[in-house]
Formats: sequence, C-alpha cells, structure tokens
Amino acid sequence: MKKTIIIIIIIIALLVLIRHVILYHTGDIKEFLVWLKGYLGWKALLIGGIAYMLLLSIPFFPGVELGWLLILLFGKKAVVLIYCFTLGGLSLSFLIGRWFEQSWLTSGLDIQALKRLFHEQTVPVVKRLKSLVPRQFSNFHFEKYYYIILAVLINTPGNTIVGGGGGIAFICGISRNFSWKGFFLTIALATAPLPLLLYFGFIQIEAFAG
Repeated sequence: MKKTIIIIIIIIALLVLIRHVILYHTGDIKEFLVWLKGYLGWKALLIGGIAYMLLLSIPFFPGVELGWLLILLFGKKAVVLIYCFTLGGLSLSFLIGRWFEQSWLTSGLDIQALKRLFHEQTVPVVKRLKSLVPRQFSNFHFEKYYYIILAVLINTPGNTIVGGGGGIAFICGISRNFSWKGFFLTIALATAPLPLLLYFGFIQIEAFAG
C-alpha cells in the first residue's frame, strides 16, 4: 500500500512540474519546437502531436496550448493532424475512465462521488440550454440527453474548472452513461467546426498568434 501511495505521489509531482512548465514557460517551449522543426522537419509535428495527445488526456492539463503552438508553427497543414490527435487524446481519457473504475487504483476511492460530479456539472448546462430554446420547448428534458450536454461542455469556455476536455472525457468514461461509439461521434462533431474554419481559411491562423 505504501509503495502504491509513493508511486502516485511521484506521478502527481511530475505532472504538476510539467503543467507549470507549459503554463509559465510557453516561450521556451516554442523555441524548442522551432529548433525541433528545423532539425526534424515534419517529424517534429508528429512528435509534438503525440505529446499534445497525451497531455490533453490528462484532466486539468493545459494541453490545448501545445496544440495551438503546433498549428502556429506548422500552419494549415497541421490542423487536420492536431484535430485527429485531439480525438485521440479525448478518447484515451475516456477509455482510462472506463478502466479506472475497476482498477486497483480505485480500491480506496469513492467512485460514486466521481459519477455524481458529472451530474452536478450538467445542472448549469441544462439550465442554460433551457433558457435558449423557445418557450414551447421549455419542458424538454435535456438532462436525459447526455450527448448534447457533452458537446456543450467540450465547447464551453472555462471548462477547465471540471478538468478541461480530458477531465470531461474521463468522467464520461467512469459514469458509463456513454457508449464508446456515441462518445467518439459526439466529440468528433463537437470539435470539428473550428478546425474546419481554420483549414478552409474562414479564420486566419495568424489571428491567434497575438
């Protein structure tokens, strides 16, 4: 038991360190990516994309910032790849959530409390959705339509409060209210608009450089 606790503490410490570097040393990361691009060319995008996917799958981690850096450095051609890595990262977090519920790591945790967390976070989303629809649809039970709520949460600014995309996907996996196919299709559609706008030039990538 003590060995398990020590391993968990070490992992958490490393994650906190990585998070600090990403948040407060973005310039250094950008310089490193520029060097990596000059040295490896497009292989640097693949390496950075894999790192982005892994970071995105971790709840409360600012993986999106790395994704934007890669798009800014490699341009429009990187958009599709980063979109695919986004789906990969969220899917990985979802599958870890599925595994996490029955793993040895959860022997001392209250899994039901984690499941309730998802339902608690849906309350303000449901209220907001009901306020936006016409009055004749005010009795529509959005809370029964988990996939609609998932799509809204993924695109809600400030969702880092509930762990960002990785945290939301993780909770979805634990809650078991989502099928794998339904989850993947929902995030694929919910995260597609911005990449499409960037790829087809409706939004200029340079607009995010500032």
